[in-house]
Amino acid sequence: MDQDAQQTIWDLAKKIGTCMLVTHTGEQIRARPMRAMVRAEQNAIWFVSDADSEKENEIANHPSACLAFVDLRGQSFVSLSGSIERVHDHAQVEALWNEGVEAYFPNGKDDPALVLLKFAPSIGEYWDAPSNPIVLAIKFLQAKVTAQRPDLGTNEKASLS
Repeated sequence: MDQDAQQTIWDLAKKIGTCMLVTHTGEQIRARPMRAMVRAEQNAIWFVSDADSEKENEIANHPSACLAFVDLRGQSFVSLSGSIERVHDHAQVEALWNEGVEAYFPNGKDDPALVLLKFAPSIGEYWDAPSNPIVLAIKFLQAKVTAQRPDLGTNEKASLS
């Protein structure tokens, strides 16, 4: 296991913060944007969600999920595959509570519509490329002159379970 790759994956996911949560409907896959609360020390990414959302049934029936994090400005990307479940844990709600969550749940931490989702990644992959357009242009020019593929950064996979 490459601990540097693991750490990079966790760091990028935390830095990017928002991801596309991909779940299974049974016949199709579906993605939706979610604010991720990354907790590497728990090997978990937490989400606060609405109990009445469609993802509740999707997760209950198909707990395999994928998270895709994208930072176009920084040219950093992370893909995580794992499982997701609904968790009843008031202490965790307390730990995750912030102004952003409160905006969605103005009735507070005990709002019956509030649901915690815990994503446990089993494998991750990241791509981290130069974000400076001048550096990218030079790399493409070098590739053309040398007739070789351009070096566009780092790509690594790591087990996270």
